[in-house]
Amino acid sequence: MQEKQLASLIGWHRRKAGLSQVELARHAGVSRYVVQDLEAGAGRTTWARMIPVLRALNLRLEPQGPLVDEWKAQAGKEVEP
Repeated sequence: MQEKQLASLIGWHRRKAGLSQVELARHAGVSRYVVQDLEAGAGRTTWARMIPVLRALNLRLEPQGPLVDEWKAQAGKEVEP
């Protein structure tokens, strides 16, 4: 997913939830500026601030790509006892 697509998706979900940027920020425990930057696709925020916003909107990012299944299999082996 491209940055502008993610920005659009976040804004769309926020509006569908009937939330202002301030209300979403309050639910996510971040500042309004984080929400504003995410919706603008400004790229000035961190994963640590983006994840609570996505959770507040009930959104998840799922890794995709040609090596994801291989990575998941390897990561699973490293975690097993």
